[in-house]
Amino acid sequence: MNPHFIFNTLNGIQSVMILKGEQVANQYMGVFSKMLRKTLDMSITENLSLMEEIEYLQGYIDLQNIRLNHPIEFTVEVDPLIDQEKYMIAPMLLQPIVENAIIHGISPLKTQGKILLKISKKGKGLHLIVEDNGVGRSKAQLLKKEKEKEKDGKKHVSYATRILKERVDIFNYLHKTKSEFYLEELVEQDQVCGTRAVLIIPIITNKKQWIT
Repeated sequence: MNPHFIFNTLNGIQSVMILKGEQVANQYMGVFSKMLRKTLDMSITENLSLMEEIEYLQGYIDLQNIRLNHPIEFTVEVDPLIDQEKYMIAPMLLQPIVENAIIHGISPLKTQGKILLKISKKGKGLHLIVEDNGVGRSKAQLLKKEKEKEKDGKKHVSYATRILKERVDIFNYLHKTKSEFYLEELVEQDQVCGTRAVLIIPIITNKKQWIT
């Protein structure tokens, strides 16, 4: 179970209670309880199907949408050649990426946020790409520094990114392989229009066999 996830969610409940009232806070608690149960189930699972991971992400975004003024539009594009029930992934590899996209990229927006998850197969690698229409990495860093100044220089530690890197390291150790993860800004007409996170992992099936 990810303590960071629980901490952020409890903060969200507090905010919803203050800003949107008891009825919405109760709705938030109901969705959170389902997510909590699902997260606990996932914590004892080595791998789960892509379908289960996508369903989990949808639940997480539904939870975030209760507290956000502009609900996030979540779109998933999966290569039709990929069997979502057969292809496996380590639990909660994508959730920290989506969390970062929401907190650092989308939350500062005054318009609707969008997150696109694209999944494709290239050679022996499964490419998992998360794109958002947020403020971009550079702007997010500036906003982060401004908040640190307001809090007397107290630095914010990006636990989501650290957790993701730790999970990737564990995945590489267990499977004796190498995965890749990197971030880049999306640019259109010389203007930053979001962030792209790319995670490349080896492809395994539900029988724990490598796909070649």
